Amino acid sequence: MRSHLTRHVFRQIIYSALHSETLCWFNPRLHRPLPNRTCLPSATVFSRPIFGFARAPARKEKPPNFDPGCREMLELNHAQSKHERPPPRSALVKAFSAFVMDRHVRQKLSVDDSQIALLLTTLRYLQDIRTAEEEGLGLSIEDMVNTLELLKVSKSKEPEELAVHITLAEALYEEVDRLGEMAGEDRVKALNSLIKILALKRRPEEAQKLLEKYWQHDSSVIDPTQWKNVLVGFALIGDQDKMLNVIEMMEARGVPFDSHVHQAVIAYYTKTTKDVEMTKIWYEMGMARGLEPTRRTDLLVLTLCIYNNELAWGEPILRSFLDTKLQRTPNDIKVSWKLILQWAVARGKRFEEVDRLLDLLVQKSQEEGLNVRPDIDMINPLIKYAASQNDAYAAERYLALGLKRGLKPDYKTSLLQFEYRIQSGDLDGAKAAYDELKDKEYEMFDSIAPLDRLLVALCNTKPLRYAAIMELINDLKERNTRLGPDAVSALALVHLQRGELQELIELINAHAYRFSPKQRSSILNVFVTYCLDRSVLTAKVWDAYNILRRTFPEVDPQTRTQMMSAFFERGRSDMATHVFGHMRHLDIPEMRPTVDTYVLCFEGIGKAADPESLGLVYNMLKLDNIVEPDTKLYNSLMLAHLGCRDPDESLRVWRNIMHSREGPTENSIQIVLRACEVAWHGDKQARDIWSKLGKFEIQITKGIFTAYVGALAGHSLIDECLELINKAEEEVGYTPDVQL
Repeated sequence: MRSHLTRHVFRQIIYSALHSETLCWFNPRLHRPLPNRTCLPSATVFSRPIFGFARAPARKEKPPNFDPGCREMLELNHAQSKHERPPPRSALVKAFSAFVMDRHVRQKLSVDDSQIALLLTTLRYLQDIRTAEEEGLGLSIEDMVNTLELLKVSKSKEPEELAVHITLAEALYEEVDRLGEMAGEDRVKALNSLIKILALKRRPEEAQKLLEKYWQHDSSVIDPTQWKNVLVGFALIGDQDKMLNVIEMMEARGVPFDSHVHQAVIAYYTKTTKDVEMTKIWYEMGMARGLEPTRRTDLLVLTLCIYNNELAWGEPILRSFLDTKLQRTPNDIKVSWKLILQWAVARGKRFEEVDRLLDLLVQKSQEEGLNVRPDIDMINPLIKYAASQNDAYAAERYLALGLKRGLKPDYKTSLLQFEYRIQSGDLDGAKAAYDELKDKEYEMFDSIAPLDRLLVALCNTKPLRYAAIMELINDLKERNTRLGPDAVSALALVHLQRGELQELIELINAHAYRFSPKQRSSILNVFVTYCLDRSVLTAKVWDAYNILRRTFPEVDPQTRTQMMSAFFERGRSDMATHVFGHMRHLDIPEMRPTVDTYVLCFEGIGKAADPESLGLVYNMLKLDNIVEPDTKLYNSLMLAHLGCRDPDESLRVWRNIMHSREGPTENSIQIVLRACEVAWHGDKQARDIWSKLGKFEIQITKGIFTAYVGALAGHSLIDECLELINKAEEEVGYTPDVQL
């Protein structure tokens, strides 16, 4: 016969309610009674698949995808913000070097603004902990010089971010210069790098001062091309007078304003700003000084004329270029054909006319015995021009023109095809062009922007083309391609809407940590908008919020307060209280709840009548050493207790108001009278308050009078209420109405 214990164990197994007899770890706060067996969901019953195979293991969350060294530098940043112990010095030195070496080896991988900020934070910390006996920081000279090289090519336009770049560059140069003769030639490299960084990051005056200082001392340590960088730097900030002054200084110091310096200025105006008027001024200035424009200068100017409808001004330049800058060699003939064809297209020649023009050019070369044949490099500029005019049809026709002549599309053709098809909304065509690019053994894109646009467009299609999105994402993962903030934002919304939380976390971990605060804000806004959307299920909003608070600790208090209020509006005061609690436990004082936040929370709890949440938040208030309660906060606390059917506690809060320096307001009096309406013997408290109002000659507003009548009516003092109502106009000057 089976024992009672055996029967008990089998019964527990059947109902999936196994109980541990080990009490050493038992914590009463964590104990929960077992659910009623009759109500136990079937999904929780242990089961085995029909073939006996075990279930697939739970999917593990992938850790954030940090670049080499970034984890330790982020830990330093986090420790400083929370006043905690930072990582060891050796670990930070190693992290700094690992990051710089990784970027130096992978030269095509740019440095983000957030990463530059981490480098600066780490460098400043190493400087702060350096002892008086130490000369260096533990970083090698090579690491510091390579960091300056990275700053030279880093791209940023925001003034705040540029300031961080320059601060880091100056600090690095100071450290290299501090080593003196030990630095050797690297000291000269660091100086020239600093001058270029200052010049091209909107500090040309500082670059000029450094240049003049060291030029006078020893011009051999200065690269003469730095004068060109300073000149372009003043062009960057639009100061023509300073540009002319720099030219005079150059010539006074034996550095001529030659065709190559002239080319650098023209390149800035034609490629960076695309400023036609400034290009005309400086091109003609060079001619007036007797300079012969380089071949590159003329090509830049002619290209600008083609794309900005300045054909009349560029016509003499084109003739001069064709007559004097080109030889009758096959390569130069192809250059001339490219220009002639682009010029014809810009003049509005039709497709058939361009086709005949190309025939005539081929025929002429054959007559000269050169037998030059067109190639795809002549067709690509025509496609690019058509795309710039938002004419996808013309671009396709020029592509067909090349195919008709047996010209096989190359990498540039497919890339142009990809971009103009996205621009025209032809996602299927863009996807086909992308597939062609994948098959070519080239670096995919100089910029991630086209891929971002394709992903954003696919994510915004209705109905959603999820299979195409995931196919593209999987391919990019294999190629280790990084997405931009716009693509990450669009993809995050897709995962949120589909409830794919694991994929969403992996996406954020893979990309968001390397974005600047401004870029991260675009992703954060997707979460916030989703959480505030009342059409989204509450459970999904809660999941999204939890991912948000873990991955975006920088969420400001206003946004957190909005989310708290949104949960109150959804009738989930427990979730709202958790949001408040997460704010309350933040380490940064500026991020923690204010008096207004407490007020909103107490008012929401009062409307929801949730005494458990009220107890939690009230305890947080007691332990809060930053917030000083005022009458407004006490008013909300009275409302919360009143909403939770605890009028006696509301009256206790009222006594706190009476003894406070600020004292009660009109709202305080109305709230306490409402509490008296339902409190035990509240009529006596109400009469006491009423007598004090008369004693201190406090103005009786209609709201206060109505609340007092309600307090008496709540205790069935009908006769006294009627007497007050009948004398209302005589004593307080209010005519009785429906509300009263």
